[in-house]
Amino acid sequence: MRYARVVNLEYKSAEDVDVFYRKWANWAPDNMPEATSRTNIRTSETSTLLMAIYKSEKLAENAREMANKFFKLQAEHLHEVIEFHGAVMD
Repeated sequence: MRYARVVNLEYKSAEDVDVFYRKWANWAPDNMPEATSRTNIRTSETSTLLMAIYKSEKLAENAREMANKFFKLQAEHLHEVIEFHGAVMD
């Protein structure tokens, strides 16, 4: 069953959004598990919403663990991380 992870990231500044995203774009391809789809939405000057759909809950959990490692490395740019997850309902 496909499983989704949605992460709302609140950054300390607009500049932090840009710095974080550049680092994520370089880091994620070699470290994150394959997703059926990924979308990054800039929801305000200092926040983004990341959404990824994985083929299974196990892959989604692995993605959560990997993303959290990256978030800890980039903590200087982040104000808050809010996570949601669940089975895709279609």
